[in-house]
Amino acid sequence: MNRPVRSTVVFAMGSGFVVVPLAIMLHAYLPWPAALKLALWTDLALYGVLLARWSGTRLLSVLFPLAVLLGVALWPQAYNGFFMLALGVFSWIRSGICFQNAPVRALMAEAITVVGGSAMLLFFGSQGYAAWALNICLFFLFQSLYFFMVPWRARHRDPEASQDAFEDAVAEARRILDGV
Repeated sequence: MNRPVRSTVVFAMGSGFVVVPLAIMLHAYLPWPAALKLALWTDLALYGVLLARWSGTRLLSVLFPLAVLLGVALWPQAYNGFFMLALGVFSWIRSGICFQNAPVRALMAEAITVVGGSAMLLFFGSQGYAAWALNICLFFLFQSLYFFMVPWRARHRDPEASQDAFEDAVAEARRILDGV
């Protein structure tokens, strides 16, 4: 299991445990829909920062999409629009800003993971705090499939380096034997 998959799974577990209590704490100061939208925005912003760090992208690059989403989160009466825009911003950050390799493959991976994760939310959707926590956790678990479909290190590979693991092993063995 590579680093983004493992980290996304851990992030999913943490999100399941943190987002709902954060929304409950914010509910003391804001109405429930706004509190939930801000908690979800915070979770998405943290994941956007993680994606930017994994891809080597500047954090400033993810600032504009997150600022747009924050504006919609603070806008009253924008409930369904917020969730749809959140999915769009999520895809924009992941495939449009952070991981720009293999555009057709990334588009297919985004479609599968976002539609699949959203379908899980609708299928397991229910009212209640435990259901929201489980849904958030399941959504991010489904998102970890993206890194199986789109290789995450392709942007950082040296173009002169060999792409074959066997070739790399042979070169390393020759280097060791020549040094002896």
